[in-house]
Amino acid sequence: MRKEMLFYLVLSLFFAGCNSQKTKNSEEAQADTRAVKLVLENYKISINQADTAFAGTFWLTTSQSHFIHPRGHEKGWEEIKSGIYEMFGSRFETRDLKSYDETIQVFGDMAVVVFYWIFDATFAGENPTPMQTRGRETMVLKKFGKSWKIVHIHYSGMPVTGAREGF
Repeated sequence: MRKEMLFYLVLSLFFAGCNSQKTKNSEEAQADTRAVKLVLENYKISINQADTAFAGTFWLTTSQSHFIHPRGHEKGWEEIKSGIYEMFGSRFETRDLKSYDETIQVFGDMAVVVFYWIFDATFAGENPTPMQTRGRETMVLKKFGKSWKIVHIHYSGMPVTGAREGF
């Protein structure tokens, strides 16, 4: 009887430890998901303000970051600053990037964010002209210590309706 009670006590402590580990991991995962969501929100603010100093707080600011878009491929933080942020700042008088249908997946110290966007802007110049584009985007983030950094973005416009199937 004593051995049986001891067995059940050890077994219950084992499962209690497993459950607390699941709770801890779940809490950490939720915290990481919230932190990644904050990076997405800050990213939109940085684009809308064309603010490279702010963007540098959540981008990996080395030559290892990438930004692929319909017009090209910015390789490294210096190209991202000039080819994306400074271009947006000089080309558009106003910018309003909004996202929807966001999906955040955290895999340990890596995360993937997928979303659709609407970008309303006004071209800079003598005759400011409004425009709107729509698209989809994928971000890859890596956790460095306690900070999540964008290491890669790939965006494209929405698919063309009536396009050939099989591609």
